[in-house]
Amino acid sequence: MLKKLLYRYHNFFSYMVFGFLASIINILAYWLFRHFFLIQYLLANALAWLIATLFGFFTNKSLVFRSKYTSWRALQRELVSFLSLRIFSLGIDSLIMFSGISLLKLASMPTKIADQLIVGIVNYLFSRWVFETSNHTKLHHHHLKK
Repeated sequence: MLKKLLYRYHNFFSYMVFGFLASIINILAYWLFRHFFLIQYLLANALAWLIATLFGFFTNKSLVFRSKYTSWRALQRELVSFLSLRIFSLGIDSLIMFSGISLLKLASMPTKIADQLIVGIVNYLFSRWVFETSNHTKLHHHHLKK
């Protein structure tokens, strides 16, 4: 029963693990840029986003959604789709950070942690769409070639 449940929800459970790691990378990178290098918080947030997003792309592609590397062009298409949707989540991320820090005068790190909880859900939905759509397209093309 447990094995069947794990198999059925593999993508979700795997994403939880790697999404959590991406969030930790994002939070630590933000802390480093903001509190060690003293970079303005929205720029520090964008740099942390970039690092976590690159980590997220390769772990989501290979380990979570098991999307295969079929060609350089297919990899580029997935990366562009992934980054396009993640740019939208960067907008949400930046809006939360701006609202929390500049408008509500909340501390930077608690705002960043709360932000990552919200953005993590949005990112899961986007990642699932990108890689499952890509895998479906590959399967469809494979069947047409037969």
